[in-house]
Amino acid sequence: MRSKLLPFLIVLVVLAGCKNKGNKFTVIGEITNMPRQKVMLEELGVNDVITLIDSGTSTDKGTFELSGNAPEMGLYRLHFAEQKFILLSIDKGTAKVTSDWDHLENYKVEGSSSSEGLHQFLIAIDEHLRDFNTMKTVMDSLTIRANDSILRVAQADFKDMRESFTRFVEQYADTTQYLPNAVFAARILNVKAEKDFLRAFMQGLDRRFPNSKMAKDFETFYTTTLTNLEQPPTQNAGPDIGTMAPNITMNTPEGKQVSLASLKGKYVLLDFWASWCGPCRAENPNVVAAYTKYKDKNFTVFSVSLDDKKENWQKAIQDDGLSWTHVSDLKRWESSAAKLYSIQAIPSNFLIDPSGKIIARDLRGDDLDQKLAELLH
Repeated sequence: MRSKLLPFLIVLVVLAGCKNKGNKFTVIGEITNMPRQKVMLEELGVNDVITLIDSGTSTDKGTFELSGNAPEMGLYRLHFAEQKFILLSIDKGTAKVTSDWDHLENYKVEGSSSSEGLHQFLIAIDEHLRDFNTMKTVMDSLTIRANDSILRVAQADFKDMRESFTRFVEQYADTTQYLPNAVFAARILNVKAEKDFLRAFMQGLDRRFPNSKMAKDFETFYTTTLTNLEQPPTQNAGPDIGTMAPNITMNTPEGKQVSLASLKGKYVLLDFWASWCGPCRAENPNVVAAYTKYKDKNFTVFSVSLDDKKENWQKAIQDDGLSWTHVSDLKRWESSAAKLYSIQAIPSNFLIDPSGKIIARDLRGDDLDQKLAELLH
């Protein structure tokens, strides 16, 4: 099974009260060393909607209390300043969250076994990602040393690691007793690559979690997504394969103006992404692997970010090890480049040949590697 991962993309914020009938729940927080600030409790919907449930201001000691009503168990997050979050899986009762502001990811949850289970899953994911980064460093070193035989072994190991990660996520989604946790795990997977698993997963949700609205919402959302994937692209889906790639000129994070046309003569992956896009961040290791493998064979990457905050954009570039050309006008979906290429969802990419012609698009994971292998063998 090819390992193309799709993490949890959130694209819309909806403000709502918590007057719906259901089970009341309370989240008590105690975050040491946390500056006084507004804390929000948000529900994460299957259909990519974020709903504000409650908010309040923490005390000088980092304590706060938020509450809501849930007709069934759902996926929530505590939203802090500096784009820091804690994920929760709750439906009723009182959950106490404790942590330190400087190491928020090491939080503990009392009174909610589902939330603690989700936290342990996130810790395991983080361990896998650290392994990916370590292997990426190894491959970079082997590339510099031009040790092709050992590099091929490392690349095979990296592929096995991705496949192992996918199997781990699938197993968790299939075995956890908590529906929000199962849905969260399933949403990490790439819909196109893991569609067979996701179809089976959907069919089993009604049996595992009968009469659940979240299960029905998941089935509706993914049925629509799979249907759209299997349909041919529309005429308005951006430049066609076989046409010349429209030029893009934007600023790098350092403020230097760079154009896509300046890379003419190379195979270029024009990659649209953003730091806030979960699926983009999950796909980045695949792009890094392709770049590492083929950067000395007349291939490079030109990334256009749909960020609006420069600091978040720069941090994601550094954290994900994206050592190629990056540009943005920091206008999110109003990006002139996104409009020029009719980008309606990210990640999205176009493979451009040395003459400047588009020869493929939306290549993910192994598809990208296989296409480049055909062209650059």
